[in-house]
Amino acid sequence: MVSAVPALHEYANGSAQDVCQSDRRRSLMAERDQTRTYSRKESVVFLKTDEPFGGLSNMAGGYPIHVNGVRILTSEALYQVCRFPHLPDVQKLIIGQVSPMTAKMRSKPYRKDSRPDWDQVRVRIMRWSLRMKLANNWNTFSALLLKTGERPIVEESRKDAFWGAKVVDDGDTLVGMNVLGRLLMELREQVKQQGRNAALDVAPPDIPQFLLFGRPIEVAVGVPTPQPAEAQEQGSLFGADTAVAVEVAVARAPVAQAKTVYEAYRASGLPWVPDIPEGWQVLRNGRLFGHRVETGYPDLPILEVSLRTGVRVRDMENGKRKQVMSQKENYKRAVKGDIAYNMMRMWQGAVGPAPVDGLVSPAYVVVKPFAEANSAYYSYLFRTQAYMREVNKFSRGIVADRNRLYWESFKQMPSLVPPRPEQDQIVAYLHAQDAHIARFIKAKRDLIGLLAEQRLCIIDHAITRGLDAAVALKPSGIEWLGEVPEHWETVRLRQLSPSLQTGPFGSQLHASDYIDGGIPVINPSHLRAGAIIADDRCSVDAATAARLSRHRLAENDVIFARRGELGRCALVTTKEVGWLCGTGSLRMRLRPDAISTDFLMLVLSSPGLRAHLRLYSVGSTMDNANTAIVGNIRVPMPPGAEQQAICRWIADECQPLDEAIARAEDEIKLIREYRDRLIADAVTGQVDLRGWQPGPDEAVSDDDLAALGDDEAEPAEEDADGEEN
Repeated sequence: MVSAVPALHEYANGSAQDVCQSDRRRSLMAERDQTRTYSRKESVVFLKTDEPFGGLSNMAGGYPIHVNGVRILTSEALYQVCRFPHLPDVQKLIIGQVSPMTAKMRSKPYRKDSRPDWDQVRVRIMRWSLRMKLANNWNTFSALLLKTGERPIVEESRKDAFWGAKVVDDGDTLVGMNVLGRLLMELREQVKQQGRNAALDVAPPDIPQFLLFGRPIEVAVGVPTPQPAEAQEQGSLFGADTAVAVEVAVARAPVAQAKTVYEAYRASGLPWVPDIPEGWQVLRNGRLFGHRVETGYPDLPILEVSLRTGVRVRDMENGKRKQVMSQKENYKRAVKGDIAYNMMRMWQGAVGPAPVDGLVSPAYVVVKPFAEANSAYYSYLFRTQAYMREVNKFSRGIVADRNRLYWESFKQMPSLVPPRPEQDQIVAYLHAQDAHIARFIKAKRDLIGLLAEQRLCIIDHAITRGLDAAVALKPSGIEWLGEVPEHWETVRLRQLSPSLQTGPFGSQLHASDYIDGGIPVINPSHLRAGAIIADDRCSVDAATAARLSRHRLAENDVIFARRGELGRCALVTTKEVGWLCGTGSLRMRLRPDAISTDFLMLVLSSPGLRAHLRLYSVGSTMDNANTAIVGNIRVPMPPGAEQQAICRWIADECQPLDEAIARAEDEIKLIREYRDRLIADAVTGQVDLRGWQPGPDEAVSDDDLAALGDDEAEPAEEDADGEEN
C-alpha cells in the first residue's frame, strides 16, 4: 500500500536560516503530498506503551538517554527539551519529570517561546532523538525495530495526522503523514544495513543553537575516548609527547599555542632550568624584591591564598565559615602588587600577588617588587614544580612538612630575570590562556553540578516514595518528608543509635595536640563522597588518642557532619577503626539490624533532610547541629528487603551519572596538568612569546579566572582546632 521508507527530505533537510513565507507555503503543499494510507492488518501499529510494540513510542519508559552526561528518561522529554535551547530553566523543568506525558504537558505553557525555526527543524530533531534512543539502548531497541520485519510502522493517533495517522472508516484503515513511523522505518533500515555501526557517532543535527543547559550538544555514544597520556616529566609542552593529552583536554578550550623557540640559548648554571634564552639573567630574589613589614592597618580587608591561583580577598560572610577576626593590628600590610607567601606552604604553591591593598597573617612574608620585576610573572614562576622543589631546599625546620621559608632564605634564592617587556608579554599570554582554561573548567563544573543535582533527585524520590509508583501513600507527619508509602514506618535517629556521640570539644583537644602522621582525627572536611579521606596533618599521638578513647571509631559506625556542610556522612571501614571522631563530627553506632547503613546514609545526605538540618541548626558563624537536634530527626524506614532493593536500584540508576561526573573531573584534572606545563614552558623561556598577539576573544576579567581556584582555599591563619577550611 505504501513504500517502507518514504522520503522525508521536504521536512528533514534544508537550512533553518533559509525559511521564508514562500517556504512555508511549499511546506503546506508538501504535507498534502506526503499523506499516506495504511492497512492495520498489514502494518505494525502502536498506540499505547503497554502494547507489544509500545516501546516504539516516544512515551515509552525504560529507554533512558544520556546527552552531554545528563540522563533524560524518554525520547519524548528529549524532543521537548530541544524546543527551548534558549531557556535552560524550562529544559531543567522538563527533564525533572518522571512521566513522559508530564514532561510534554510541562512544556505546553512555554510553546509560544519555542525556538523560532521549530517547525522547520523539528523533524531533524526527532530523527536525532530516535538515533539517540537507539544508541543508548541498542540491545532492546534494535531488537524491537527488527521484530517489525518489513511491515510499515505506524503510530496511531486520535488527533495528530502529522507524526501519526488517524483511524478512518471501519477502523482498519489509518491515514496521515505518519512522520514518526517513517523515521522509525528509516532507522530500521539503517540497523539492517549497518548493524551496530548505526548507533555510533550520533552527531547532532546541523542547526544553530542546538544547546542543553547553555552548552552545545556533543557527538554522542560510540566515540572512543582517548586515554590521557601520562604526565611527562621531561620534554616541552609543545612537543609530540603531550599531544594526545592536550588534544583530549583542550578539545573545547581554544587555547592558543606558541610554537617557536628563541634563536639562541645559554647555560643558566641552575639545575632546575639548564638553558635559558640569551638576554635573560639569573639574579637572587634580594635583587628583585624588598621585605615589607608593616602593621597597624586594621581597616584593610583580609587576604587569603589559594594553592592554585594565589592571593585573593577572603569572603568573610559567604565562605564555608563566617569569619570573626581579632587582633587585626598584628596582621601585615600587603600593597597591591606585592607578593605574599605562606612560610610553611610556599613549597605547595601558597604564594601570589596581592590583588588589592590588604592584610595577611603574621605567619606570611610580604615582599615588594622592584621596577625590573613583574610580580605576576614571578607568581607564575614561583608556583612551577621546579621552583617549588627549590623552595624546599632553602626552607628550614625540624620536621620536613613544617619547614619555613624565611625572608633571609628567600632573598638568597636565584630566579630567572627576562627583560621587563618580555615578563609583561609572558603574563599577558598566560592570562589570556588562563581565561580559556577557566571557561573550560567552569563549563565542566556546571555540568558536574547539574549531574549531581539530578543524582540527588533520583535518590530523594526513591528514599521517600519507594520504587512502586502505584503504591498507596500516607502522610508521614514529617515536614521534610511529606507522604510515604503506607506500609513504611518512620523512626527517630536516637532510636536507631541510642548513643549518638560528638567528637571531643575544644577543652579536650587543642591545636598543640596535633602532630603529623599520627592517629587521624576525622572532621567534616574529611568526609567526601561517602568515604573518609584522612589528612596526616590532622592527627594526634597515641597518648592523646588513649585519653580520647571514648571517641574512637568502630567498623560500621556512621560518621556525620554536624558542623558546616550538614549531611556529609561516611561509613567507617576496617581501615578507619581506631581513628577519632573530630570536633565537628558526630558518630552513630547503630543497633544491630536496626536499618541498612547504606539506606541510612542515602537518607542522611538527601536534599530534604539537609535543608531540615539547616533550618533547625544553631550557631552564629556556621551551621551547627547538636546531638539533641540530630537525635530528634525522624527518617523513613521501609521493610529491610525493600531498603536493599532501593539501594540497588539507586546504584544502577546513578552509575551513568557517577561515570559522567568522574569523566568531567578527569578532564578538569587533565586541563590543569596542561596549564601547569604551559606555564612552566612560558616562564622558563622554552617558547618565544615575543611575537604573540591577543585575539579578539582574549580579553580577560577576574570573573573569567575565578574558576581556576581550588574548591577549598588555604586560609591566611590556621584553625585552633585543626579543622580544614
